[in-house]
Amino acid sequence: MMLASSNALKSSAMYIGYLILKEIQKQEAGKISIYDVSKALKKAGITSSRQLILGLSFLYSVNIVEFEEANIWVKEISRIRLNRLYSESNIF
Repeated sequence: MMLASSNALKSSAMYIGYLILKEIQKQEAGKISIYDVSKALKKAGITSSRQLILGLSFLYSVNIVEFEEANIWVKEISRIRLNRLYSESNIF
């Protein structure tokens, strides 16, 4: 369990990764532009490009996303796991 203040949690790589995954899930194509992710994070109050990089680095290091040039997508095996997680819990 992660215990932290609200501000510390909202700037953590895990939370930002969650926001990125949530935005990818909204896209029907399964891919999203890094510019669209940046806009979504700005709406959530995350304005630093450093936080965007931390969130992407976290998702890449746990083998959930791939990216090429300006596009980000969830790996297929990770997509299956995430769909199962989304359907089993009310967290997301």
